[in-house]
Amino acid sequence: MNRSGYLFTSIRTYATKSKTTNLKWKPSVPVQQTSLPDGTVFIARQPVVEPSVQSVVAPLINKPTTFKKLSESEIKELRQLRESDPSTWTRSKLAKKFGCSELFVSMAAPIKAAVAAEDQAAAVAKHGYRRKLISQERQKRKALW
Repeated sequence: MNRSGYLFTSIRTYATKSKTTNLKWKPSVPVQQTSLPDGTVFIARQPVVEPSVQSVVAPLINKPTTFKKLSESEIKELRQLRESDPSTWTRSKLAKKFGCSELFVSMAAPIKAAVAAEDQAAAVAKHGYRRKLISQERQKRKALW
């Protein structure tokens, strides 16, 4: 009883830090017990669902992707589009158009370093003076390496 005279019976609804298990709850996993020759008992947990059923029932998490093989003319067109306007023809747009992966687009038609630097400068101008200051400080630190 507490000071006011009421009797409180409470059930703990949170996990404890104790290493002992809650003995009220038994695992619902099928168990096979085998006695070994030295007298010890070996307990092996059995799968709840048979492995043959698991492989049939479980769906694939990721669908397998198949990409078509591009011909030389398609690769040339891909490179021309990427060189003409890399900001419009991004890797994802080219990958969708030609039915290939973005990784293949980046390997077949990489953008030039000068174009990448221009894009980075445009991004700095877009983000403002603080981002520009941060990038300048980063370049100074790299020069000190």
